[in-house]
Amino acid sequence: MKSTAIISEYNPFHNGHKYQIQKSRENGSTHIISVMGGNFLQRGNCAILDKYNRAKAAILGGVDLVIELPQIYAVGSAEKFAFGAVQTLDKCGCVDELAFGAECGDILMLKRTVDIITRSGEVETLCKQYLKQGYSHPRAMQAAVEYISQNGDNISDILKSPNNTLAIEYIKVLNNINSNINPFAIKRVGAMHGSMQTNNEFASASAVREMILNGDNSYKKFIPNTTAEIISDCITLGECPGEYKNNSRGIMTVLRSMTAEDFANIPDVTEGLENRLVKAVRENNSVSDIIAAVKCKRYTHARLSRIIACAYLGITKDISSLEPKYIRVLAFNDRGTEILKLMKKSASLPVIMSPAKDMKKLDDMGKKIFEIDLRASDLYGLLTPNVQRCGNDFYKAMVINNRE
Repeated sequence: MKSTAIISEYNPFHNGHKYQIQKSRENGSTHIISVMGGNFLQRGNCAILDKYNRAKAAILGGVDLVIELPQIYAVGSAEKFAFGAVQTLDKCGCVDELAFGAECGDILMLKRTVDIITRSGEVETLCKQYLKQGYSHPRAMQAAVEYISQNGDNISDILKSPNNTLAIEYIKVLNNINSNINPFAIKRVGAMHGSMQTNNEFASASAVREMILNGDNSYKKFIPNTTAEIISDCITLGECPGEYKNNSRGIMTVLRSMTAEDFANIPDVTEGLENRLVKAVRENNSVSDIIAAVKCKRYTHARLSRIIACAYLGITKDISSLEPKYIRVLAFNDRGTEILKLMKKSASLPVIMSPAKDMKKLDDMGKKIFEIDLRASDLYGLLTPNVQRCGNDFYKAMVINNRE
């Protein structure tokens, strides 16, 4: 048995994701585990489908076990996202490999980049200097690495691509916690991350979402038939697509009720940004206008979107700094059952199969983190075309799909 983990959002599950699973199988994996972001995701956007339907699409697409990445990490920066996801997988105690797509498919080059970033405090010092000059964190890191790189290598070029950046964060966390999980890089094929261009049967999740939002059925060429059927059914039921505009007044109500002190307590809010946010909230009438008013070279659209998502969900700095407290199962097949049997012996965290029954396994901090996941499901239900009921985490059953 060789278990391979994939950190994902599957927003939605597309042919590129299926290709990643195929490559993991070719590399010897017998069991695929995915830790997947919930209803609100790393760029601060809400998912186009709820977590249960995305987990179902993943299982039908080749994943064996889907675990939810708690919201406090799912809407975090690249560093926080990687920290939560890798730690969760390590605590499972039965993961052999972490596979990830990257523009650079050379794992040795990625590891070398991590070594350069972490081998001394020089990169961190330079990064802080660039931040003071108004650089965003990703651009500051890239400039710092570029400055200290020698022999004309292209280490800094690696940091220009978003999936390379995430891959580096994954490797850093693995190193920091001395994990036994081995990293495995899969070179991305087809359309690049965030691109609106398509390439044969491949398109980015961003492009697929755009097609769905525009009512363009050509998105079906770029996703498995099983995903297309789930999306079609959810559209018919008014459960898709999830969009902030469906509850814009509700979100604005939250933002207008917040003080500068409240904003200062949100992750990613630093150095007086809270004052700019309060001013923008008072002077603008929509989330998009607020972001446009504050956005600059240093405060990127993604960072501001994450801040607004955290404000909407009630995620504060103190709770976002906690380590994972549980392993929440969303979906599995019969191979996933084999993993779960092993995990019940190997995991160093409680495994949550039934929220109503298993929440008692959690300590006080674990319950606080889990309550945010529950709140996220309830608030997501206000972002779909038809308002969804509260308590879906208690009423919606886990997806269990047996292989034929």
